[in-house]
Amino acid sequence: MLESLSVFINSLPTWLSHTVEVLIVAILFLTAMTFLIGLWCGLRIIGQRSKSIKEISFFPPKITFEHEE
Repeated sequence: MLESLSVFINSLPTWLSHTVEVLIVAILFLTAMTFLIGLWCGLRIIGQRSKSIKEISFFPPKITFEHEE
């Protein structure tokens, strides 16, 4: 897939190929940042409630909290 994408980009005019390359890098960067922000927010939420964690299972992924009333 990367090879066909590279061939496609090289077949474009120079100014358009540079624009497409910048857009691809921007999409990859935004995807990585979205993942890291989601991970950070999730860990922050879990950290705030860490004293009430009852069980953590990985398959299926689930965290069970104790309910305080």
